[in-house]
Amino acid sequence: MKKISILLLLFICSLKGYSQLEIGLKFGLNTTNITNNAIVYHNDDQHLEIDLTEAEYGYHLGIYSRLSIASFYLEPIAQFNSSQIHYKITEFTEGEIINSIKSEKFSTLDIPILFGIKMGFLRLQTGPVAHINIDSKSELIEIDGYEQKFKEASYGFQIGAGIDIWKLRMDVNYEGNFSRFADHLSINGTDLAFNDAASRILFTVGYKF
Repeated sequence: MKKISILLLLFICSLKGYSQLEIGLKFGLNTTNITNNAIVYHNDDQHLEIDLTEAEYGYHLGIYSRLSIASFYLEPIAQFNSSQIHYKITEFTEGEIINSIKSEKFSTLDIPILFGIKMGFLRLQTGPVAHINIDSKSELIEIDGYEQKFKEASYGFQIGAGIDIWKLRMDVNYEGNFSRFADHLSINGTDLAFNDAASRILFTVGYKF
């Protein structure tokens, strides 16, 4: 992961000599959206349901470069992303039902590579994005038999629009993912996940150096 981020940073910096290249910082907020289909786990000794109750606003910050040719541009971005999810856990035991709220916090290195077209101050853009897991903290470890099985990376796409005003770069992007949400969950060796992939809306402000 460190090698990928270092190589990407060196690649961005090495392009500075091009007259149509700009480099800058980006930061912003994002929301996570998912259809709330409960995960159900059951064996002879344990029966529980995991529901998504709330996804807090996450934040992201990083560095970008933009190489422009006529009205088209290529924009690779390397940014740190942090987000937090809250789950409602319902445990069915003999004679009672126990409800609790547990949280997970994720940190990832996100690498979108956007291809766009400029129409005056308005831009339209789309491209792939990779999410490289950096760290996570989860209260789900309190569940008997719980394990985390994060993939080294997951992938998705972004599509959106932006405007350029002076040195400011403002973007709104929709992000879809190819993996089912929470596919890192495992209880007693049984891999779990929600039925749907998560999507995000990213609100980003950039500043050109």
